[in-house]
Amino acid sequence: MNLLRVMIFDQSASIRALLRRRIGDSQHLTCIGSHPTSILLEKGAAPGSVDAVVIGLDLDNAGSWPVIAAHLDRSAIPAVILLPLGDRDQAPPGWPEHCISLEKPTSPNGWKVLCSTLVSALEGMRNGSSGLADPGSRLPVGVEKRLDLIAVGGSAGGPDATGEMLKTIGTALEKTAVVIVQHISVGFESEYVQWLRRILPWTDVDIAKDGELLSPGRVLVAGPGAHLIISEGSVIRLDRESPPNHGHLPSVDHLFQSIADSKPEGTAGVLLSGMGNDGVEGLLSLQRAGCLTLVQDQATSVVFGMPGAAIKRGAATIAQPPTALGRFLKDHIEGRRHR
Repeated sequence: MNLLRVMIFDQSASIRALLRRRIGDSQHLTCIGSHPTSILLEKGAAPGSVDAVVIGLDLDNAGSWPVIAAHLDRSAIPAVILLPLGDRDQAPPGWPEHCISLEKPTSPNGWKVLCSTLVSALEGMRNGSSGLADPGSRLPVGVEKRLDLIAVGGSAGGPDATGEMLKTIGTALEKTAVVIVQHISVGFESEYVQWLRRILPWTDVDIAKDGELLSPGRVLVAGPGAHLIISEGSVIRLDRESPPNHGHLPSVDHLFQSIADSKPEGTAGVLLSGMGNDGVEGLLSLQRAGCLTLVQDQATSVVFGMPGAAIKRGAATIAQPPTALGRFLKDHIEGRRHR
C-alpha cells in the first residue's frame, strides 16, 4: 500500500504533535516530518520527498503568507492551509488551486473534528482528489455545534451506501436522530427497514409516522405515498397533498427543504448514490442555512447523478466514500461530550 507522505508546518509544538498523532492513526497516511512554519520559509518543502503539506498560519506571521503561497504555487505540492478562525479576509488573494483552506478552531472539541476533516481531505488527495467537493472553498466552522439530526437521501445504490455510513457511525447513533428518504419500489420499505435493523441492532429503525417527534437513537425511513417533512418543534409530518418532485413521492428535496426552513441548527444533510436531481436544491438550502452538507464520491457511487449534480450546483462541501462520511459524522456526534 502506498502511503501519502505528509509534512506538517506550524509554529505551535502542541498543534504539531496533535496533527502528527491524528495523521499517524490513518492507514493511508504517514507523517514524514513536522517543523515550525519558519522552517518552510527558510528551506521550503522538497517536492520529490513529500506528497502533501499541512501548514498552520497565525496572524503573527501574516506578513509571510504571500511568500508561502508563492512557494506552494511553484512547487505544486497539494496543501491544507489552517487559517486563524474568522480571519478569512486576512488571507492573500491567490492561494493556488491545489490548496484547501480550513479554519483553526478555538476549543478541544473543535480541534477533534477539524482533525477528522483534515485526515479525510488528505486521504482524498491520496486518491487523486481533495475529498472536498469544492477545494477552493472553506469548510463551515460549525464543528462546535452539536449534531442532532442526520438527514439522508439516496436512490440507486443508496441503500448499501446508507448502511455502510451508518454502520461506521456505530453506537454514536444513540446520540442523534436519523431520517432517510430512499427512492425504493413501493412494497419494499418494510424489507429495507428490516435490513437496517439487522445491521444496526443498537438503534430503533422504523417507518416514519405523522406527528411523532425526532429523538436520538431512532432511524426513521420515509414510507410510500407521502413527502416526509420536519416541521417546527422537530415534529414529523407526512405531506400527502403535494405532488411528486422529480417524479418522486417521497422526495429528498422536500425533506431537506423542510429542515432548512424549520430546524437547521445541528443538522447534517447527506446525499448518496442515485440517478437524477432530487435532493440537490434541498441540499443547497441546507448549506445556505449553515448545515453540514455531504455527498458520496464518484468512485464509490453506483450512480453519480445526484451527488454529482449537488457538487456542480455548489451544494456540497465534502465528497467522500460512505465509510469516510460516517467517520466524519461520528466525530461530530461524539464531540458533543466535550461541550
